[in-house]
Amino acid sequence: MLVSEIMRKDFYTLHVDDTLGHACEIMDTYRLYGAPVVDDNKVIQGIFTRPHLIRAFIQGHELNTPIEKLMQQSAITIDVDSDFSEAIKLFVDYGYHNIPVKDSNNILVGVLLSSDLLQIATQEFYRLFGTHRFDYLGNAMIGIDSKGYIRSVSETARSVFGPKASSIINKHVFETIPLLENISTEILSDAQKSQELYSQLSIAQKRVEYYRNELQTARGGKYTFSEVIGMSPQMKKMRVLAAQAAKTTSTVLIRGESGTGKELLAQAIHNASPRCNEPLIKVNCAAIPESLMESELFGYCDGAFTGAVKGGKPGKFELAHGGSIFLDEIGDMHPSLQAKLLRVLQEFEFERLGGTKTINVDVRVIAATNRNLKDLIARGNFRKDLFYRLNVIDIETVPLRERREDIDYLTDYLVEKIADRLNVTVTGIDDSARRVLKEYDYPGNVRELENILERAVNIINGETDVIKAEHLAYLAKDFNISSAEPYSSAFDQTLEEVMHKAEKEAILQALTQTSGNRNEAAKLLNIHRSLLYKKLKKHEIS
Repeated sequence: MLVSEIMRKDFYTLHVDDTLGHACEIMDTYRLYGAPVVDDNKVIQGIFTRPHLIRAFIQGHELNTPIEKLMQQSAITIDVDSDFSEAIKLFVDYGYHNIPVKDSNNILVGVLLSSDLLQIATQEFYRLFGTHRFDYLGNAMIGIDSKGYIRSVSETARSVFGPKASSIINKHVFETIPLLENISTEILSDAQKSQELYSQLSIAQKRVEYYRNELQTARGGKYTFSEVIGMSPQMKKMRVLAAQAAKTTSTVLIRGESGTGKELLAQAIHNASPRCNEPLIKVNCAAIPESLMESELFGYCDGAFTGAVKGGKPGKFELAHGGSIFLDEIGDMHPSLQAKLLRVLQEFEFERLGGTKTINVDVRVIAATNRNLKDLIARGNFRKDLFYRLNVIDIETVPLRERREDIDYLTDYLVEKIADRLNVTVTGIDDSARRVLKEYDYPGNVRELENILERAVNIINGETDVIKAEHLAYLAKDFNISSAEPYSSAFDQTLEEVMHKAEKEAILQALTQTSGNRNEAAKLLNIHRSLLYKKLKKHEIS
């Protein structure tokens, strides 16, 4: 029996140009779990399911986002001329609810449902092992029709019951209770166990699907360029360079002080790249002991060392195949491993620890460090050739003390984020507290600012819903920061009035530069479109 005889020819599909909003509407209207995604020629490009839909909303994608960026591109398919047994194997191996069917030109021609496959398999089983062919693997089996009459007894059952086995054929099961009482009890018990097992397997299948989606999310990055907050010239320049780097597969080196968002930027580059649907594997080169670093990066073979897992273990580079690998604190990597890393960057191949087989990988490397690599090279602690291989696209993150104009933007963003995470109500931060924050130098950069604000949010919890200078008093006291009012009584405008005017002018300038395009203006201002609409209404800008 061929797949073409079983598949369904009436099915729903999505197009690669469809938006997230359209896919949501289609799946809700027709109660779809998922659907194949095709191009103009009906060639299958991927699969879009409810887990992809949920993940898209969690990650904050807009309704006009093309599903081509959100779908699973590596779809499991089966050829229309495949045998029935191949379909069975696919469902056993992957456990999907449906599998797209394609012809020799990769054109989608049907969908194979697990329910249809189960029904056909049952019919096939009955055809092979009907009422007169009940001997299967030596089991003692009795065939009973729908009215309760015994119609057949297998040869194995005859040997179990003895000479009386033939006498029970064509008799009602109740007439044979003395003989079959024990067997019937076991059959009912097995049926109940089978039902319980089926229920448990159904629950397990749902859990596997959930954890599979969770793993896919965890293996990727959660940050995008919308989380790279700041309107200073340095931040705008850095975002432009990072966005350009995301379009290629070249190696990226991110330099900057601790707490300036190097990992956030690496995740944003990965999520904006064509590899966004593939894994992003993160490795902290300073956190892994030197003795374990090689096996962590490149894996090991069976018996490579005492305590090695039987069968070996893949390394981070293998797990990142097709995606990206983020090597944080690359300046702390031991020189003995730098040569092997250089070979991976040049040839995209390596051997596992204790192995001889060459493994080829397709990986985009993003490295980061807070150390001066040129000084390390001068001291002989870092290879010069590795530095040049890593430093293809060089991005430097800017310390917070050098872009103080971004502190207000970051403060508003972080206060909202912290309040949401701690499930508390914080409506904002007053002017005196903002002045205290702006006068501090932040040796720990954005990470330190977030910790300061989280401490303040915890202090005000239950007292007020606004962060004030008194909640940052320890900061002013420890670092000699004055929170006094710097403006004289002769000043004719309040800070609120100045900020109101500046905000309105910034919005008008953005709308002028984008010829009135509100979407582009929101991007230029680095705020969400819905927030721009609120501010347009607030400032009475038509």
